[in-house]
Formats: sequence, structure tokens, C-alpha cells
Amino acid sequence: MLTINDFTMIKTKILYIVLAGVFSMISLKVKAQEEEIDNLNKVSATITNKSGDQLSDVYIKASKSRNTTITDKSGFFSLSVQDEDILIISRLGYENKLVYITEGALENETIVLKQWGVIKPEEAINISLGSLPFERITGSVERITGEELNDFPTAFTQEALAGRLSGLKSTYDNASPVSESFRNSIRNQEDIQIYVDGIPSSLVLTPAEVDDVVIAKDYGSSFMYGTLGASGAMLVNTKKGLPGGRSFRFRSRTGVRTSAFLPNTMNAQEYARNYNIALSNDGFSPIYTQNDISDYTTGANPVRNPNNNYYEDLIGGFSTYKHITGDFSGGNEGVQYFSHLGVYSTDGIEKVGDGRKLSRFRLNNNVRIKLGDAGIVNVGIGGSFNTTKEPRLNANEAFATMYSYPANALPYKINDSIYAITPEYGTNLLTDLAHGPIIEDTRRDAFARIGLDLNLDELIKGLTFKGLIGTYTLNVLSKQLQTRTANGNTELLYLVDRAEPVFTLNNDGTYTTTFRKFKAREPDNIWERYRDQVDRSQFINVNLHYNRDFNKNHKVIADLIFTNQKVTGSGLDQNLIFRNLGLRVNYLINQKYVLEGKLMNTPIRQLSKDERKTINYDAGIAWLLHKENFLNGSSWLNFLKLRANFGVQSRPVTQFFISENLYVDGPGATFGIVGASGGVGGQVRAFTAPDELLTPKQEYLSAGLDFQMFKSKINGQINYFNIRNYDQIIAPENLYALIPGQYVPLDNYGDSKFRGIDASISYNGKIGENLSFRIGVNAMYGDNHITASDNVNYPEQYRNINGNSESRILGLKAEGIFQNEAEIANAVPQLFGEVKPGDIKYKDFNNDGVVDEKDIHEIGNAPRMSYGINYMMQYKSWSLSIHGDGVLGGSYIEELHWNTGTNDYTTTLAKSWPVSNSLPRLTTLNNENNYRNSSFWLENADYFNLRSIMIAYTLPKALLNNLGVKEFTFSGSVKNPFVISYSKDRFMPSKEHGYTLHPVLKAFELGIQVSF
Repeated sequence: MLTINDFTMIKTKILYIVLAGVFSMISLKVKAQEEEIDNLNKVSATITNKSGDQLSDVYIKASKSRNTTITDKSGFFSLSVQDEDILIISRLGYENKLVYITEGALENETIVLKQWGVIKPEEAINISLGSLPFERITGSVERITGEELNDFPTAFTQEALAGRLSGLKSTYDNASPVSESFRNSIRNQEDIQIYVDGIPSSLVLTPAEVDDVVIAKDYGSSFMYGTLGASGAMLVNTKKGLPGGRSFRFRSRTGVRTSAFLPNTMNAQEYARNYNIALSNDGFSPIYTQNDISDYTTGANPVRNPNNNYYEDLIGGFSTYKHITGDFSGGNEGVQYFSHLGVYSTDGIEKVGDGRKLSRFRLNNNVRIKLGDAGIVNVGIGGSFNTTKEPRLNANEAFATMYSYPANALPYKINDSIYAITPEYGTNLLTDLAHGPIIEDTRRDAFARIGLDLNLDELIKGLTFKGLIGTYTLNVLSKQLQTRTANGNTELLYLVDRAEPVFTLNNDGTYTTTFRKFKAREPDNIWERYRDQVDRSQFINVNLHYNRDFNKNHKVIADLIFTNQKVTGSGLDQNLIFRNLGLRVNYLINQKYVLEGKLMNTPIRQLSKDERKTINYDAGIAWLLHKENFLNGSSWLNFLKLRANFGVQSRPVTQFFISENLYVDGPGATFGIVGASGGVGGQVRAFTAPDELLTPKQEYLSAGLDFQMFKSKINGQINYFNIRNYDQIIAPENLYALIPGQYVPLDNYGDSKFRGIDASISYNGKIGENLSFRIGVNAMYGDNHITASDNVNYPEQYRNINGNSESRILGLKAEGIFQNEAEIANAVPQLFGEVKPGDIKYKDFNNDGVVDEKDIHEIGNAPRMSYGINYMMQYKSWSLSIHGDGVLGGSYIEELHWNTGTNDYTTTLAKSWPVSNSLPRLTTLNNENNYRNSSFWLENADYFNLRSIMIAYTLPKALLNNLGVKEFTFSGSVKNPFVISYSKDRFMPSKEHGYTLHPVLKAFELGIQVSF
């Protein structure tokens, strides 16, 4: 088993090998340039973008002659090439382009490069397990290249997508450095399915290995994925080699990270003083004496009166990380290859113990083989090897403990050798982080895929067979330092002595400290198996693709698709199987009208056989308006497509209804979803879905415009969508509240609609000869309307969830804080428990003479609009990129200060009544009057999160070209530098992070990139 140190040594050796290879390639390149090559021809051309701007400093490499050059200020170049050669053309901000030399000459004297974000109508987009030209897609799709994502300081493609595309929402999931994960959703539906080179996957991909990402938002683009595509799909295409010689890119990034936000909590004396106030407000006697408070301040008795600052004591200033990648690609017209090698390492932000450590080794290989005119074989293989080492107390639990424990909860240590434990506070953070159980995980994941495209044109003109087979496997082996079994019980062991301190008051006012529940340290170096995980996924896709142009006015693309995915895993009660059989026909008439129809059978095996025969459908249209006579002559309009689609698709079923054996521990069988148990020793869930259950469905209407204007300077789209989820299978507990027992029958009862618009627009501009820039804005506005759910329906419609917007915030209208008993006596009675001075006063909304549940009404709404802003600029050899996102137009209920019991206090609670009226009185009890939704707790939810800033400098290409180097770039970047919001007590993009979850981190990074 490799240790972290072993892995670090391997990583270092790999780095040395990579660097040695770099210098070897430089010397070979220089030597190759010195050799004389016969039979060369001079070719020359001017390179522009679609707007007609002439592009300087464009790098051009001739594949076979191996000569290189760059364009001058007017975009002109001249280069010696062989009779049959390939030019590889690249420039920052533009997609790479291949230009073929035939008989020593270029076909055109002007070469046009496609700028990032610019629409290319005839470009084929990979959607729905096939491809269609962009102008013929009837749904909403957006595309972004992997090179664009490289300006975000992250090792995760999903994070780099934040704020880039309309309708796509990226949120922080686990923020711990060794367990980082991010979630993406489209139009507020569930997490979207990710397809990597056509295979459903959950791989951790870095932007360096990504060619492009396509977001398929609606049924016009995601329908053929079946139930998995109902929420939209993210299609990730990894890089492939180019038929034009060898290229190598080395990239190294090193950075430090620190918390973007940490709470401000009271120290021990402040807490004791305010907790006494809370007790007094509740009618109890204070428990902290003035001597206690004084000892907290002076530190005179640190064992009995500790004054901990968990964030300062346990959290370091910074954690470090390194990310090194090397990409090698090339080939000829027959075979192309691409290899990605990445090494990533990071540590946690705790400064006690060995901390948290992660090392990841990533490999991705793609090979494309052309079988003459018969077809193409695509092969991909790779995976990753990860090792983590961290305390058994995971990062989220550690930070939740820091937030919930007051500063005087318990001392870390009683003396030099004994650490404190108490019944009330069961976690000593110092022992658990620095001297407690440790977990080491070894994670190995691997993938393999092979695709075959066969040209069947001789059999049927325009017919192609496309087949794809892939497999993904994940093995996680975990071991834990310090477990033992004593008297049949598993007990965690610690490497220090632990005991509960008991303090006895002496006559002179001092205390004698004794111990109870003493637990001696256990011998170390005892490693035992902790948990294992084995996941498997197999996928097959067969597609008969028909592409036929009968004449210029009648063109047909059709796909007959079969897919089957089987998922097995240690976390599943039964295997998952997703099987689809579908047909798509796309018909282009007169080069400007598109008609599209789709049919799909997606059987859900948990349901009855009749329901498995359900046929889903989708129909779409598109109108290429820019080709109409009334717009064809418009100089300002380059492209304009009006499109719409409507369809119904089955939704996946998460509950397991069919009979199955469960290999789990337990005394009895479980029946139903909620679960009535019976039978000692039974391990079989013996039930099936009722025959009357219907397939849950999603109805999708989408309409929009794609446009390009003013010589391709302005590009964008705008969309309207109406998504209905109905016949959802739920266990409607509120509808059957009177049925005795635990079993609740399943029913098709959920029905909701999410309606809104999303849009994106970008502008590519140029100022003078040297400054070019691109600014993009995207936004989505949407609201969910609940038609039917198992929520209770009240006679007062304004109180109901059903029939109203889900984004509404329901609560009471607050009218300040009661200052004395006289105000309470003269006010309308409030029926939420005893009311005291310092409690919140509410309005009698329905004027019935009392304040009760019937006065709950709409007091605000959650944010309905999200947006992203992106800016990229290049000036001579400098480049700058800025990305951010946020939400507008909403509120949230701030529950941060609903403190009860002995929970920690934030410093804001010092403003509680009677100090000010900004917060109600402190209490140790569950105050039903104050701690409920009301306008008193309503806060503005608007924020803007600056996600990243990167500035880079590239050495002049004229200098590099003489050295045989394509690019040498230095970069500096920062991630999450600040958030603009109305709240100083929250990290608004993810309000729980920093409190009950590990804080989101900000990062500062330096990097270099070298290409040959």
C-alpha cells in the first residue's frame, strides 16, 4: 500500500521526467529547424476573425515541414511548407484551426479563426448521442471550450463553469480541500447528468483535459438521453489529438488557500455574561459567578474556566496545493492521439495534528484511428489514483462542533498528559483532530471506452453506424487507525489519556480537581479495515445515423438509438438499469425551416409491465430568419434562429419497489417506503409497485432565439421555458395522517411547474491595434408553482403551498419588540406560548382578534433571478479575466440567532434586547413566539460573488519562435476574493458554509504554462 510519502516521491520523479522531456524536445526541435528540408513551397495568407479584424501574433506551425511562424500586425504570414502539409493555427481567445495544404498551395488567401463564444451555424454540436449542425438544433444549447475554463484557478471543471452559461447554476457542495465537490443544475431541476465522451460518468475532470462542454438545456437537445436527460445534460468532450505533428504542454500551478468566511463568536467571558442574561430572561438563576467571569478574562483557572477560540487555536492561516499537468498530442491523418497526465496535492486548513492530505494522480488517453474510407475507431482509457489521510472527525463535523460549542465548553487539556472529556460536550476537538482515530482512503477509478463509426454509404447512401461501449469502475479501500472490539462493542481509541474533570470547592475559595471516567491511551499503530466501496457502471450505445441531402432544399438527419446502462454499487440496495430506445428525425426544408420529431421508450422496471411500454415524445421547429428575403440583405444581422420544442419525458424513480434480497445487518424485514417491520431475521423486502401507479413524467415547453449581429461581434440567445413535473410518486403522509401504523401507500400526487426565461449575450470588441476584449452577461429568472403535493390545505388560501409559488416565504408580520408588560397587556393576544418583554410583537393579519397560525401569509420571496458576469481582455502580451455570479430580487429567513440551550453565541447576539431592538431577548428555551418565520428575521438575499480573477503575461512569440517554443506564460490568480452582500454574518453563496459546514476557501495562485 502506497503512503502519502511514497506518492509524493512518485510525483517528484514524474515531474523530473516531464522536465527532462521538455528540455529534450527543445533541443530536438532546434536541431530539426537547423536541418535543410528539400522541396518546400512558400505559402502566405492573412488571418482574421469573423468580424474582419486582422490578427497579429497568431502562431502557425506546418505539421510536416515543422516550420513555424507568427503573423505580423496586419495578420499576414509567410511559411515554407511541403506539397501536402497541414497548418496548425492557434491564438489566445480563439479555437485552434487546421488548414490543409494541397499541391503546395492554400485554398484561400484569408483564413478566418473562430473566437470563443461566437456562433458558427454550420458547426456540428454533439448532442443526444449524436450530432447536429447548430442551425438545425431545435433546443437551447450553449457551448464553452476547455481553454476558456483554464483561466479559473481550480482543478475541477464543474467549478470553472460557475457563472459562465445561462440557466446553469453551480453551487458549493463539500468545501473540504480533500473532499471538494460541486453541483451543477439547469433551470433549477435536479443535478444534471454528466456525459464524458458520450459515457454517463461522475469523473473528476480538470479543465486542462477538456476540449469543450455543451449544456443541453431542454428536450430539443437532451431528449434522447431518456430519463437521465429530463433535467438537462452536461456533455463533456475531452481533448483529442490533431492530425498535424506532435505538441506538448506543461502547466504548473501552486497556491495557498484560506477561509473565505469564518463566524465571529463570543469569547468565554462574553458568553458567560450573556448566558446569565438568557437564564434570567427565562426566570432562572445565573450559573456563572463574577469570579468565573473574571477567571475567563485573566486565565487564572484555565481548566475550570477555559477560554477557547477554536478558529484561532485549531485553524491555520493557509493550506497549500499544487497542480501539475502535462499534455502530449499529435498524429497524422490516419491516427491522432492525446495523453493527459496530472498530479494534484493539497492539505487542509487545520493546524493541529497531521491535518488532512490529498494526493491525486490523473491519466487520460484518447486515440482516434481512421480506417480508410470505412470508418473511425475511437479509444479512450484512463483513470485516477487518489490517497487521502485525515482525522476520522470529518471536516464538516469539525466545523459544526466549533460553531456549536461555546468558548468555555471544556478545556482541551487538564494537564500535560490528560485531555478533557465531558458528558455534555462529547467532542474534544484537539484530541479528535490531533490525537484521535485516523482514516486513510485509497481510491482507484478507471474508465475505458471504445467507439466505432462505420460508413455504410455503399449499403444505403448517407447511412452510418455509430457504436459506443464504455465501463467505469470505482474502488475505495479505507483503513482506520485505532479501533478495537471490547466486550462485543467497537470503541474508538485515542493516543492520549482522557478523563472528565470534577471540581470540588474548598473553604478558601479554591477548587480541587479530580478525575472520573479515566481512559488511558491505547497503543498506536493498530490499523483495521474501516469500509470498502465498489461501484461499477457499464454503458452501451448503438446509433444508426442517417444524413442525406436530397438536394439543396431537402435535407434529412435521422437517428435510431439504443442505449443501456447498468449501475451496481456498494451503496445501492439493488442494481440500476436505464434502457432507452428512441428515434429522432430532423428535416431541413429550403435551407431555412427545420422540423424535428422524437419518440422514446424508457422502461422503468420498478413499475408494472403496462407502464414500461410508455412512449415519450418531443416535437421541435426552427426558423432560420436571417435567410429570409426580408432579412437576408441586412448588414447588421449575421444569424437569427427562432426555435421551439414541446415534449413529455419519463422521470427516474428513486424508490425501490420490486422484491429483492438485502444483504444488511438487522433483525427484521422492512415493507414499504416508510417501513413497517416484521419477522425476526427476515432480510427480504417483499413488495411490488401497485399496478395503478403511473410513470412520473415531465412536460417541457421551450422557445427561444439564437442570434449573431454586427459582424459576429454580438452573440447570444434568449429562451422561455415551462417545465411541468407531474404524476410524481410520493408517500403522501399528510393525506393519510389518520391511518394507523407506519405503512403509507404510494401515490401519483406531485405536480408542479417551473416557468421562466434565461438569456446570455456577449460582445467581442477591439480598441486600437493591441487591445481586444470580450464581455458576457447571462441571467435566469424563474419561479416554481406547486399544483399538488401532500402539504396540508388550509381554508385560508394565502397559507397554502398548493396553488401558489414555491418561492414565497410564509410567516407573520412583525411590528417590533414588546418593551414592557403594559404593551403586552394592551396588544392583541399572541398564542405561541408565554409572551414576555423582549419578545416579538406580531400583526393580526386576518383581524380575528388573536395572533395565531391563521395570520401566516406571504412576507417575501426567495431569489428568482440568478446571473453571471464574465470579462476577458488581452493587451499585447498581457491578458486579464474576471468571472462572477450572484442572485437578485429575493429574501431569506435568518435563523442564525435562534439560539437555545448551551449553543455558542455569535458576537451579534450582544445587541439583543434590551441593549437594542435589533434582536429579541436571549433565551435558553425553545421560544415558539420568537423563533418562527416572520418579517423580523427577513433578510435581503442579494449577493455578487467574485469567483475568480486571473492576470497572465506571455513572453513575445517572436522570441519564443526562435527557441522552438510555442508559448511561455506566467499567471497569477485569486479565487473567491470577496462577496458583495447585505449580510456580514454569512457567506451568501452558501450560507451554511463556515457554520455547520466546512467554510468555502479563497485561493491565491501562481502558475506557468509552456507549450511546444
